[in-house]
Amino acid sequence: MGKKKLCFILAAVLAVSSMAVSASAVTVDNETSSASKGTFFFDSGDWNSQSINFYIWDTTKGDYATGNNGWVSDNTWGSRKKLGGKAVDGKPGVFESYEVDFSGRENDAIYVIFHDLDSNAQTFDAIINSSVIGTTASKSHIIYENPADSDKTAEGVQFDGGNGIGVAKVITSTGKIQGDIISPTLDRADIVAQFVLNYLGTKDDNGNDVVTPQSTANAISAFGTTENDVWSAYQLYSADERYNEEEGKKVIKSGIQPQLGGILGDVDGSGKIDSQDALSILRASVKLETFDDEKTKLADVDGDKQLTSADSLAVLRYSVHLSTEYPIGQPIQ
Repeated sequence: MGKKKLCFILAAVLAVSSMAVSASAVTVDNETSSASKGTFFFDSGDWNSQSINFYIWDTTKGDYATGNNGWVSDNTWGSRKKLGGKAVDGKPGVFESYEVDFSGRENDAIYVIFHDLDSNAQTFDAIINSSVIGTTASKSHIIYENPADSDKTAEGVQFDGGNGIGVAKVITSTGKIQGDIISPTLDRADIVAQFVLNYLGTKDDNGNDVVTPQSTANAISAFGTTENDVWSAYQLYSADERYNEEEGKKVIKSGIQPQLGGILGDVDGSGKIDSQDALSILRASVKLETFDDEKTKLADVDGDKQLTSADSLAVLRYSVHLSTEYPIGQPIQ
């Protein structure tokens, strides 16, 4: 396989990954929508739903104020819940929320879950803002692990319009980092501190510690915070019975990062991350090029201990500024 053909394959993979996945969403006109006040919709797709619940909340204000029509407030997590979103005439499987009011909070991020009353299925937490008004959500067919119970999963959602919309970024009980959008209402350092507090000393299915210096370092990098800020946030939980100052300090303040002789992703040693690095990783993944141990570590940007096209794609996306970090975290500069 020649270089031109590999470049073509790489470009095609990137093009597919960059496309908005919204073909399954049903567009619904909403004449009453405004920039910050109105309704949005959910296309239940293959759920064949007769009724959909809309759960909306935010972590800073608890019971987020929506329009009063049909919304109740009896959830233990303090969300505002619409029992059985209104079915849209002539749009089978499409349901409408009652009026949601983002006035004065156009840039805030609010959480939403769609729940199918018939099958008891639900979507994973998505973060929305006022740009969802008048748009339609549909299932993304991407399965996410429940953050607190790894045996449970939920499907992600996508909207057919809007900015700043996406699956909430979380750290799961197994130390997995998943999702795309970090709510601006949350303290990033506290997210990592709570991961340490909740799961320090717990084991995964293979008997390995969930919270380790490396898993904490990966979380610090993924959430764009620092060891010092996480340590300060962790110390605020000193009255909690799960708090362990000595062990917590070990995993937070370890400074663990891959000890590499170069920049993560820069396999040709040029001092920059570009498409040539991505191409070289792709060649290595299909055995057309051989990497030594050091190059393999530099190329393994998703941390799964093997070279695949996913590593190549992640490097290419980073090189053309379509992403700001690798799956394993920020590149080491």
